[in-house]
Amino acid sequence: MAEISNYKVAASPHELDNSNTRRIMLDVLIALLPCVVCGTLFYGLYSLLLVVICTATCFLSEQIFNLARRKPFTLDLSALVTGVILGLNLPPRAPWYIPVIGGVFAIVIVKMLFGGIGKNFANPAATARVFLLLAYSSVMAQYIGADISGNLLGLPTDIVTAPTYLSGGTAALADSFWGVSGYAGYILQLLFGYTGGSIGETCAVAILAGGAYLTVRRVIDWRIPAVYILTAAVMVLACYQSAAEIPLQLLSGGLLFGAVFMATDYATSPKWRYNRIFYAIGLGVITVIIRRFGAYPEGTSLAILIMNLLVPVMDRMILPVRFGQRTKSGKPMPRIAQWTALGLCGAMALALLAGVPAVAYTEVSLTGGTYSSIRDVSRNFRGEYVFTVRGSAYLADYDYTQPLEYVVTLDGAGERVTDIEPVEQSTMGYTAELSLFEGKTYRDILALTELGTDAELSATHTNESLRVMILECFAAYDYNLADYEAVAYTGGNANIVRAERRGDLYRFTIDGVADLVEYNYRQPLCYAVTLDASSGTVYAITTVTESTMGYTLDKPLFLGKTEAELSAMTEEDIQTDITTGATVTNVAARDLLVQCFAALEEVSNG
Repeated sequence: MAEISNYKVAASPHELDNSNTRRIMLDVLIALLPCVVCGTLFYGLYSLLLVVICTATCFLSEQIFNLARRKPFTLDLSALVTGVILGLNLPPRAPWYIPVIGGVFAIVIVKMLFGGIGKNFANPAATARVFLLLAYSSVMAQYIGADISGNLLGLPTDIVTAPTYLSGGTAALADSFWGVSGYAGYILQLLFGYTGGSIGETCAVAILAGGAYLTVRRVIDWRIPAVYILTAAVMVLACYQSAAEIPLQLLSGGLLFGAVFMATDYATSPKWRYNRIFYAIGLGVITVIIRRFGAYPEGTSLAILIMNLLVPVMDRMILPVRFGQRTKSGKPMPRIAQWTALGLCGAMALALLAGVPAVAYTEVSLTGGTYSSIRDVSRNFRGEYVFTVRGSAYLADYDYTQPLEYVVTLDGAGERVTDIEPVEQSTMGYTAELSLFEGKTYRDILALTELGTDAELSATHTNESLRVMILECFAAYDYNLADYEAVAYTGGNANIVRAERRGDLYRFTIDGVADLVEYNYRQPLCYAVTLDASSGTVYAITTVTESTMGYTLDKPLFLGKTEAELSAMTEEDIQTDITTGATVTNVAARDLLVQCFAALEEVSNG
């Protein structure tokens, strides 16, 4: 028998592995490289400089702290990982001192004062980002749009701020990307990161590539990011009541980046396998709650910090069942934590499978008409029609054009506004008074005359612009989605192309011409005019064909008018834009509307 001295006795687990801290950190740095490259391409060399400054600050802070404490230098690369992660969490045009302050806070305050690597109470990068958000909130919210050529040599002095999806909705995204427009184009932009955001958090493809590398190398536990994303998806479904919102939320902000590179930190994530599932569920719940109901549009870093604080309690209170462990009665110890974790994951997966079809939005195509403010239309699971409208209000007193974007929801019958959600309004305080329009019918809104709510802030202009956009939504429903039946029209007016009826509403498609003598141009006009026979007024106007030269009809001038009121309008009454000659278009359109009233009399009299 061999001598006992020839054997090594050590505490369990007895598993051979060539991993060490330096090797693991090197793998993380390799996984972060795609994010660094994409951040540099999209936001320029200055953004790369911020990452370098942050990384150098973290490394030097650790070595200076060790020197002050008379400890040996540490070359395990952990400080470099913290620096790169924190640097990628910064806005692309942050001042140079932001990564310095953040790096010192992450290493000295969060890591070294608690004993160094493996002893920190929370993820250093996540905690430092939360600190910077609180201390320098205005600087940390200054994002720019992605531009491979325009941002290459950009500096903070050249900053032109741009909203992110979380703060500005779809207005922060381009109308089309790689030739793909609408919702699919939004997804592609977020997937490839060609939008505003922090340096390394926008390109989902780069993040997922890094996550796949770390998973294959067994550096991270795939359960944390997978369950985090699953939980966030279920929470988005519950909080936003929209299946279409799930990919937009998952691909926006720092959720994916945090799930892969920050939530999986060894020192601050749970020891036990199934505790990691509970930990990830908590992350998903807190992140979406902060996004939906909190003051900040992003919640990933704060969610990680909160759950990091709960990890010691979880590891002490929720223990795994040891091999052979039995209860006092001698029965095998039930694996409650394991069953609960797996059950929660299964329940969330089933909820997602059942919930997505139940609340899915279906795209609605507006095949007829030309609209100035409507960007897209969908139908939600309640059968309501959801319009995204975008426009502006010009405040002449301030020489300021105020951008506006809203989501306007009409009921399934297209009769009433059920909800209005602002996406983008003025930064100067000129916000619309939504109660003027919510719950109102088309006729109610058409009859509104008192829109002035705040003379000091000129909110009247905003209300009027929103009113016009809402009326256009009703007109789009009337022309594309309402169920009209054809009516025989045998009158002598050759300009009337088609006559239709829906209850008291009569719709006439009428052709005409506006003769712009000054430009030697005959402008073709074709409108779908809906008249309300009960009130004898113009109910809706939809443009079918109009000039390509910019001489467009000013529809609000005519909506709600009677035949007598139209006939009494002079050229001065309808003169709106001398420079574009739109007055000629308005005069021609007025004459066409009067002809529609004559046709209404013939049709309604049988």
